[in-house]
Amino acid sequence: MAAQFKSNVRRREEKGFGSVSMKRLIFCGVGAVLVFMTLRLTPLAGLSLPGLVGVFAALLMLSGPRGGLPLWQRILLGWRGSLVLAAVKRPGGLAVQLAQGLSLNPEIARLRGERVFAVQTTSLDDDPGEWTLFATLAEYDRDRGGLRLVEMEGSHDGDPAATR
Repeated sequence: MAAQFKSNVRRREEKGFGSVSMKRLIFCGVGAVLVFMTLRLTPLAGLSLPGLVGVFAALLMLSGPRGGLPLWQRILLGWRGSLVLAAVKRPGGLAVQLAQGLSLNPEIARLRGERVFAVQTTSLDDDPGEWTLFATLAEYDRDRGGLRLVEMEGSHDGDPAATR
């Protein structure tokens, strides 16, 4: 006797509340409870319950992903980018010292066209089963068995009338 399983589920979705995943809810809850317990041990015990709710809401907002990155990481990367741009604008200012202290290189803000648009050469000595990309047809090497243009049967190399 064999059992046959059939499922109409096409996409696995995480359980949670609305669009918030369970992992995010647990993370925010644990962070808020840690702040709550810390505040209960201090003279600010009266602020522990509002602190719990506020920290939970703040962590929920800061951990919300957009474009694959959570809000806290987008804010951090924005601050780093602003610091690098400020260091480039004022080479003798405080931003340069702060960027050096954080091991940020202000030269990354200057784009060099020859580096950005440089043609990368590929070696044909790699696995022949892999795809090889050529920037121009001049890089094509017929003797090594690389790229072959569509040819009619019986055509000869160098005969332009025989190729399509």
